[in-house]
Amino acid sequence: MTIGSQWRHYAECGSTSDLARSWALDPEAPAPDGAVVTADLQTQGRGRRGASWRAAGGENLLMTVVLHPPYPVSAAWRLGYVAALAVADALAELGLSPQLKWPNDVLLAGNKTCGVLVETALLPNGEWRAILGIGVNVNQTEFPDAETFVYPPTSLRMASGRTFAMDEVRQRLWEWLERWEDIHRSAGDFDPIAAGWRRYLAVGAKVRRGGETAELQDIESDGAARVCLHDGTFTVWRTVDG
Repeated sequence: MTIGSQWRHYAECGSTSDLARSWALDPEAPAPDGAVVTADLQTQGRGRRGASWRAAGGENLLMTVVLHPPYPVSAAWRLGYVAALAVADALAELGLSPQLKWPNDVLLAGNKTCGVLVETALLPNGEWRAILGIGVNVNQTEFPDAETFVYPPTSLRMASGRTFAMDEVRQRLWEWLERWEDIHRSAGDFDPIAAGWRRYLAVGAKVRRGGETAELQDIESDGAARVCLHDGTFTVWRTVDG
């Protein structure tokens, strides 16, 4: 599997994930394992739970990868962790200090710089494809309504004071994503991904479920989060609102 084995780039589109899904399901020329769709601007980008993903044109890395996983679709959730870990390693290689907030947010100085969305597509023959959307704020410096977010958006440029070459950010991310997905496939379980996550885990970060807020403490071998509740007790959460 090679990330970027085939690559389609658009100056503008609705959603790279929608285009990637159509490509994956194309009966004549389906997307190979590791195929990528990128765009300078997307007008209908989306994140988890149907949230919109707004990004200025040409200033951020907007991409979706089509994967042909050898594992069952029930394990698709792992890809969100794989992608976030790949982003963290890529940013660290660029001289930044990322943290990971469960389940798949990448933080810089406590603010969110990346979003990940895992979707699936079922083929007529019963096989499935992963549609892995990744958005990284690279050089954008203004975000509307930033103060309304628990973890306000930031960018690599805002966190470092440097302007980044999009080609370099993209290439490093592709290399790390390929590396971690190869490790994931070879291992056949979540253990190496959980170990990688612990290197960057934002211990103490606030996570929410329903009306309850807790502090992140650790990540379990099944992808769940160990959290500390307001009364000091520890428990395990498998779902989260933010």
